[in-house]
Amino acid sequence: MRSRYISWFLGIALSGSLAGCGKNIPDDIIQPGAMEDLLYDYHLATTLSADLPYTDNYKKEAYIAYVFKKHQTTEAEFDSSMVWYSRHGDQLTAIYDNLKKRFERDEKQMRKFSDRRSGQTSLTLYRDTVDISSLYWLSFSDLTNKVAFELKADTSFRPKDAMILEAYFTFLPQSDLGKKAVMGLNFTFDNDSTQGVTQVVSSSGRQRLELKADSAYKFKSVNGFIYYDGGGKAEGSVVVSDIRLTRRHD
Repeated sequence: MRSRYISWFLGIALSGSLAGCGKNIPDDIIQPGAMEDLLYDYHLATTLSADLPYTDNYKKEAYIAYVFKKHQTTEAEFDSSMVWYSRHGDQLTAIYDNLKKRFERDEKQMRKFSDRRSGQTSLTLYRDTVDISSLYWLSFSDLTNKVAFELKADTSFRPKDAMILEAYFTFLPQSDLGKKAVMGLNFTFDNDSTQGVTQVVSSSGRQRLELKADSAYKFKSVNGFIYYDGGGKAEGSVVVSDIRLTRRHD
């Protein structure tokens, strides 16, 4: 039902066939900025879930449930808001115009994220910050329990730089207290020495891991990972979103 609604609303937005009435948006309707962010995650989640194997079908509804939970709304509020926007086509067209720009802007980064070699993603750092992923699902399977990345150092790195790895974790189901994840960050220097740090994550929310170089050797590479440990419970999983790596100069 939801996919049929979205196709219908998207057709309206792209055609702009319905004219807006110029009225203020009611308080019980999701406001345009929040609606844009919700629809961005919604379409991303539906796209990712479409590629899941048959054995992981149970995750598809959980993807959508995660989006509603993240944006603190319900499916009923979403549906009623979409009905309102469908009657005010100019508002919906503006939202989808912005979404189109966001997806086009993110397409290059998403291609890099999808191009993995041995489970690792190669990254390039722009302006001291790189977004690794908008959404990633980790479960107990050896094929889906880890996301890893590697960043080759360039001349912009300085001795004693620090790197900060941030991500938002949502454990599902919430009642399972045996689940945990591990964040890790490692430096490799030009003399092949290494330095690293790990952090256990056992609750939902935003997490932050920082590693500061303790030597004056030149950087060779930075690599990191997020690993899910289901605690021996095959039904557990965690959604990791807004994964970001930031460099801080000394």
